[in-house]
Amino acid sequence: MDFAYTSDQRMLREVAAQVAGRFGDDYWQRIDEESRFPREFWDLLAAQELLGVAVPQEYGGSGMGLLEVAVLAEALAEHGAGMDGGGLFVNGPVFGGFLLTRHGSAGQRERYLPGLVRGEVWAGAFTEPDAGSNVSNIGTVAERRPDGRYRVTGSKIFISQMAVANHVVILARTSPREASQRTHGLSLFIADLPDPHIEFRPFKKLGSHFMDTNAVFIDGVEVPDDNLVGPLGEAWGPLYDVLNPERIVLAAVAVGTGMLALRKAVDFAKERKVWGDRPVGSYQGIQFPLAKARMRLAAARLKVYEAAWLYDRRSPECGLAAAMAKYEAAHAALEAADCAIQTLGGSGYIRDYGLERHWRNLRLNRIAPVTDEMTLNFVAQHDLGLPRSY
Repeated sequence: MDFAYTSDQRMLREVAAQVAGRFGDDYWQRIDEESRFPREFWDLLAAQELLGVAVPQEYGGSGMGLLEVAVLAEALAEHGAGMDGGGLFVNGPVFGGFLLTRHGSAGQRERYLPGLVRGEVWAGAFTEPDAGSNVSNIGTVAERRPDGRYRVTGSKIFISQMAVANHVVILARTSPREASQRTHGLSLFIADLPDPHIEFRPFKKLGSHFMDTNAVFIDGVEVPDDNLVGPLGEAWGPLYDVLNPERIVLAAVAVGTGMLALRKAVDFAKERKVWGDRPVGSYQGIQFPLAKARMRLAAARLKVYEAAWLYDRRSPECGLAAAMAKYEAAHAALEAADCAIQTLGGSGYIRDYGLERHWRNLRLNRIAPVTDEMTLNFVAQHDLGLPRSY
């Protein structure tokens, strides 16, 4: 077991520091206030060929794995981009890249992966208003027409980046749900955007203003049969080759964002003096919470890397590791951000310092892409062997 970064991983961390360093807190604060996609940052990621880290070389990528994507996304977050920048890796490398690399046809890979490397944005439309975490209970349907095309109709909720996406992966039913085989009959389709039959309406949110999050209405969009990803009616396996990387990447970004918040707090505590000449960072009441937050982040990082390593090896243990990594990273990072705000006192509550933005963005990770409660259910059932509770 080797815990050292490889030369490629060290290089990615160095490039990430350079790229993130070109965008200061003022840039991300404007993105937050204007509630807009950070196009300038995204375009630089594409220009530096960072969006194609895990895309096979024959399609213009670097041919690395999920572990390298996690290392890169974490480093971008840690060096200034936070969730705002690192979280963007879901909208391309995950929703398009990992899905098509593992389950796309040769034609789909040829058609879509080069564009992904160049910076095309992807969205994933899986969650529905009446299904929630019970993904197998979705109502969106895809009916095959006589000409071989599929007509997709339904609604989705909490779908992000629809305003800027070039493509969206839609989960739909292609056969009725059966109680004994609830995951059978689900299929994945790629729809190209914009499409007049796909409407989206953005929500106003607590945080994560760098991405629009929407209710999506799909009114008979037609998808060619060669845009079906994987076998018809057997999307459950391919879907988890999207959901697991999503959880792992967002967990990595959370760790990086927690480290960013922690560094801001430490820098402040070293300089801030209130009682005499001693900085507040010399007091144990300040030191201990920061030290505990640092240790939790270090432990979460190890679990994130393990989960990514398992994914790259196609291990069946990846799902459980991804769930644990996502949970621990979400809590460790949120605790670090909260601790940082407390360290700065009133200043931590002020927008100019950026910590309140990191806290708002990190809070989402306890809800999405899967809730704390469903994660605990999963671990209790699949790791501890307890009876299914839902």
